[in-house]
Amino acid sequence: MNPYYGVRRLGPYLGVIQLIDVGDACAYSTNGRSWRIRQRTTSGRFRWGATLAPDENVDEVQIVGADRLVDALRHQPPVPFPLRDRYELWLLNSDNGKPLALLRTAYREQDVDKVEDPHWQPFTLTETKFVSSGLQCMEADSVRRTRRTPHRDRLEWQVNMISRPMPVAEWFERRTDGSGVSLGGLRVVSADIGRRLVAGDFPELLVSEDWQDETDKVLVKDYHDWQAALLLGHHNLGRATRQRLERAACRRPRSLLAAYSLIPEILDKEAMQVALVSARLMNAS
Repeated sequence: MNPYYGVRRLGPYLGVIQLIDVGDACAYSTNGRSWRIRQRTTSGRFRWGATLAPDENVDEVQIVGADRLVDALRHQPPVPFPLRDRYELWLLNSDNGKPLALLRTAYREQDVDKVEDPHWQPFTLTETKFVSSGLQCMEADSVRRTRRTPHRDRLEWQVNMISRPMPVAEWFERRTDGSGVSLGGLRVVSADIGRRLVAGDFPELLVSEDWQDETDKVLVKDYHDWQAALLLGHHNLGRATRQRLERAACRRPRSLLAAYSLIPEILDKEAMQVALVSARLMNAS
């Protein structure tokens, strides 16, 4: 089995992480440059070990009891590695029973665990800077003068509300053609286990952008645009989607610079380079 692969970090979404997995030891990286080591102890449990800095010479690295991992680090292919987390847990839309928002993923079927909390979160508790430009314009045109709900809170409420009153979270094994086969989950009726949904039933990104209310639609789109630099690390994006995300990522150059090494495909290289130069200048100042 190829030890080099990537998985998406969710609950909430934090982008793609790179892994070098040799069984009894693993190396994790969020940027493809520095690596955090995790080893299996004699008791069978895993513990975190050293961190390899970006400028560290891998040929000089020695990790006690992890010779295979050191060898894999020395011979690693260029990042990003192919994504391998084909098992996906989706919160369902209570109106149509289709996937609404991605809750988490898994690489192995044995990691498809019991679902206890189907609540979808857009950000970590400390991420409070999100502003939907579209919603901001709508609010400016509104005659209301009441206190505005933070956009991140409104988004979280909007997505979770449409899954109620009894949220259903369903695991799917995604196939190479984009379809998905149900493996069950929380409140999934037995008749639905094994059902197959076509690729078009799944949102291409993190949340469905198919909403009846224009305000709701704008808010979800702006959320994806805010996460654009990280989302560009996903493989198999449609060309139009990747073009849109590239434009959005260029509007947040610092985020783009941090995620750039894990982007597998770039369409507008000139625009991206301009944004990267801008980010470096911003960081230098």
